[in-house]
Formats: sequence, C-alpha cells, structure tokens
Amino acid sequence: MFGVELDEKKLQNLAIKVDKILREEVKNSKMKCEFIEARVYNIKTVGVQGDKRTYAHPAEITLKKPKHDDGRKYNSEELNTFLGRLSNRVTNEISGVNRILYVTVNRDDRSELI
Repeated sequence: MFGVELDEKKLQNLAIKVDKILREEVKNSKMKCEFIEARVYNIKTVGVQGDKRTYAHPAEITLKKPKHDDGRKYNSEELNTFLGRLSNRVTNEISGVNRILYVTVNRDDRSELI
C-alpha cells in the first residue's frame, strides 16, 4: 500500500502543476469557461520530447464552453492555437507528463462531464 500512496501523491502533484499552467493560460488569453479541469492518469505512454523518447503520464484538460471575455465563441483556429500553446507549456515545463488529451464541450444542454 505504501507504494500506491506515493504514486497517488505524485499524480496529484503533477495534476496540480498542469492545473496551474491551464489556469494561467486561460487567464492570459482572457478565455471564459463554464468548467475547466486538469487530470493526470495513472498510466504511462511513450512520447517524444525534443530528440528523445519519454515514458510518462498523459494529462487530460477539459474546457466546457470556451468563450472570449466579451462572450464570442472561440473558432477552431483560435482554439487550436490556444491548445497548442498550452500543450507545449505543459510538456516542456512538467517532467512526468508527455501527452495531452483535450476534451472540449460546446453544448448548452445540462449534460454532466464524467
């Protein structure tokens, strides 16, 4: 059990770091979202950072109804630019995360995210 607790603590620390960068980038871009969240999964994936392979955790970033601060919806080009900048920051600044999964939800219904 002791090793499992350490792994969970490590994952929590990684998720906190990802969440910090996510919130900084959302604030800097003046994006408004109904819901944002960062998670780190307890699996490892092979990725490439720089010129070398890495074996690290994937992070999931969820954005629900991303909009500009004036209420306009993000178009796909703007969202891709934002997500690219976010992905680069996370994978370059956080060792232990080598892949980003995005969940973006633009629905107006009351569906809950799981």
